[in-house]
Amino acid sequence: MAAIQWIVIAYILTDACLILSAGRLADRIGHRRVFGLGLAVTGTALLLCGLAPALRWLLVARVLQGAGAALVLASAPALVSLATPDALRQRALGWYNLAFGVGVVIGPLLGGALVAAWSWRAVYLIRVPLAVLALLLAWWGLPRVTRGRGPRAAPEAAGGLADRRTFAVANASNLVANAALFFVWLLVPYYLVQGRGLPTALSGVLFAIGTLGTAVGAPVGGWWADAWGARRVVSLALAIEAVGLALTSRLHAASSVTEIALALALAGGGMGLFTVPNMHFVMSALPRARQGWGGGLVVLMRMLGIAAGASLATAAYEGRLAAYRAGGLGAVDGAALAFRDAFLLAGAIAAAAALLSLVPPRRA
Repeated sequence: MAAIQWIVIAYILTDACLILSAGRLADRIGHRRVFGLGLAVTGTALLLCGLAPALRWLLVARVLQGAGAALVLASAPALVSLATPDALRQRALGWYNLAFGVGVVIGPLLGGALVAAWSWRAVYLIRVPLAVLALLLAWWGLPRVTRGRGPRAAPEAAGGLADRRTFAVANASNLVANAALFFVWLLVPYYLVQGRGLPTALSGVLFAIGTLGTAVGAPVGGWWADAWGARRVVSLALAIEAVGLALTSRLHAASSVTEIALALALAGGGMGLFTVPNMHFVMSALPRARQGWGGGLVVLMRMLGIAAGASLATAAYEGRLAAYRAGGLGAVDGAALAFRDAFLLAGAIAAAAALLSLVPPRRA
């Protein structure tokens, strides 16, 4: 496990380190060009991963894959933002995030099937033609000119809140909201299989409900933001996430499938509703010439939130578990109470993000 974890770290760390630089590169030489370059690098890296003869070569290929991902993820939101009229931008970002979320749902399911049918190499090799297809679609379908030549005023859908204070609050809220939600990713699978005793297949379906809620919530968040204003939707979305996490803290060994599904759907759906108006806040605060950097910043805050959430969830759960065991509780009861306490903390973190989003903009 100590060696295998580097397969994940090599990719994530490279992506995180390069994402802002990739955004600036896209702003300078063109978002379409950088997006295509990222797909080409990704396809090459996937081929090298699938053919790697040893772990060290696989790690090198994963670093290259992380670089390709940074180029793609930094330029994609800017392509959507710059190619869409202001009145439709939040809806367009909603569809972008829906596609992203559906990929997150399908990827692990398809990956598991490929490993079971063939081997781990198939997880990489089968994506090479997909990367080539995506590159061809990008080459023929994306606009050739996306670089802006001047500042763009913040659209009215954002409520005129694109001052530097709102920009900072939007990024901080993104980090905190993702940190809270990662408690689900880290702890809920263990609860479903061990604490609740559900079959692995059913556990996978229930766990996917939260991720699917995030995907479906993204376009809905864009529509609501157009109708009610992005600021209201952000606060409401974070409150819904906090409620979902609080309900997750109440799950126990006898909880029904319906209770589990509701808690996870609210937590994931709240995050989905939050994503689009928050992204819109960040990108509308920047001139057209910095949209790639803004898109990269959104992704970086998401990654930092995930990293912080992983550390907080682990520390909270293990710390409370150790305390309950020291108090004489058995392993099962201690684990259940530690799970409860960890998600009470997660709900409090999401609630803090909701309160943070209410910070008023700086008035001129």
